[in-house]
Amino acid sequence: MTGCYRRAIRLRADPGRAVAEVEDDFHHFAVTIEHDGTRVTDARGQAIRYPWSSCPLAAGALPALAGLPLAAHPTAIYRHTDPLLQCTHMFEMAGLAVAQAARGLGARRYDAWVSDPVEGRVAAELRCDGAVVLAWTLRDGLIAKPDEQRGKAPMALRSTLLANEPPEAAEALLIMRRAVSLATARSRDVDAYANAGEMDHGAACFVFRPGVAEHALRRRGSVRDFSIHPGPLADAAPFGETP
Repeated sequence: MTGCYRRAIRLRADPGRAVAEVEDDFHHFAVTIEHDGTRVTDARGQAIRYPWSSCPLAAGALPALAGLPLAAHPTAIYRHTDPLLQCTHMFEMAGLAVAQAARGLGARRYDAWVSDPVEGRVAAELRCDGAVVLAWTLRDGLIAKPDEQRGKAPMALRSTLLANEPPEAAEALLIMRRAVSLATARSRDVDAYANAGEMDHGAACFVFRPGVAEHALRRRGSVRDFSIHPGPLADAAPFGETP
């Protein structure tokens, strides 16, 4: 393939409520958190476009976030509940929604772009509200540039490590690592799998747990290619609502 992977995230905080929405080639989810100004009081998710039939059921795990203190650091959510019992994407959006609520009223948008590999080389860029906040070059799956991340695998930037980073930097790195990881799936025929169990991912999230994965059927035809415009979340519909 000679295109690129694109992932868009938009966040918005209103009084007592924050919403995070994500769309990319493989997913489109929205998460709403309610809060009392100090802690999360409720969380709910919406699966709009998803790869496996059981993905919407993962929204039932989000109420475990009740009681999570509002914190601007996006890794705080990982210390509150087990992410492996959650949908990876709804869980990460919930963390971003909490961070947005902690920052105060307002909105922001992230756009990630990851090139398809050419001779093992990949370029990746992350923008926040149109401004470049991260730019990576990867070779054979490892970060080659910038120098401070040289030699690292993107998913090695775990929440425990990023907890020591400033909130804004940690947020950008969490988003970028996920985008780069997901971009590799563009080279796979994901519709060739009948269910999630056939992918042999291990207990990586709610759907990939033993006993669930075998019954999570592939939703063939759900993949989109956003290599060309319009990209993900290009519509003007309200958060979490399809046009």
